[in-house]
Amino acid sequence: MARRGVTRLVTADEQQTDRLVRLAVIVLAIKALGLLLVAGSAAFRPVPGRGLAVALVLAAAMVAACFGLLRSRRWAWPLALTVLIADAVIVGGLLRLLLDVGVALVLFQPAVRARFGMR
Repeated sequence: MARRGVTRLVTADEQQTDRLVRLAVIVLAIKALGLLLVAGSAAFRPVPGRGLAVALVLAAAMVAACFGLLRSRRWAWPLALTVLIADAVIVGGLLRLLLDVGVALVLFQPAVRARFGMR
C-alpha cells in the first residue's frame, strides 16, 4: 500500500490493465443505468412484476460488480461474469449479447485475470 506523498512507478502493462478494467466498469455501469431506467419506467407504463424484479436485481449486481472491479476485489471478477451471463440469458437481444461477450473477453485477458487473482 502506498503512503501519502509517495509515488509509485506504474508499468505500461499495469496502465493497460487499468484501462481494460475501467472499460468493463463503464460498460457495466451503462447497462445498469439502462436496467434502472426500465425499472423506473414502471411508474409510467405497465411492466410485468417479474421483469421489474429481474431488472432491479441485475442492476444492483452490476453496480456491486462495478465497485468491486474498481477496487480490485477478488470477488468482483466472478460476479461480473455471472452478471454478464445472466444478462445475456435473461434479458436477451443481439446487441446485449455482443456487449456481454465483449466485456467477457476483456475480463478474460491474462493481465486482468491476474489482477483479480484468477489463474
